[in-house]
Amino acid sequence: MTHRVVYSVVHRNDEWHVLKDNDLESQGRFGSKSDAVEFGRDLAMREEQGQLRVAAMDGSIQSESTFGKDPDQIEGKQG
Repeated sequence: MTHRVVYSVVHRNDEWHVLKDNDLESQGRFGSKSDAVEFGRDLAMREEQGQLRVAAMDGSIQSESTFGKDPDQIEGKQG
């Protein structure tokens, strides 16, 4: 089963960073949030199952988007 690869756009040290799966090393650093979001979206869209989380300046999640095919559905009991 493929897991969803999550990219996050966060603000730190006066820059916007794109992080992959909460990795401490940036995939990219940007002066503007819009450039970071565009870069992060491009990365997430290339994944089989990608997700982009965009944080506000205070670190709270501002938005989330998913890309690619949905994971396989598992049939459950109906009662």
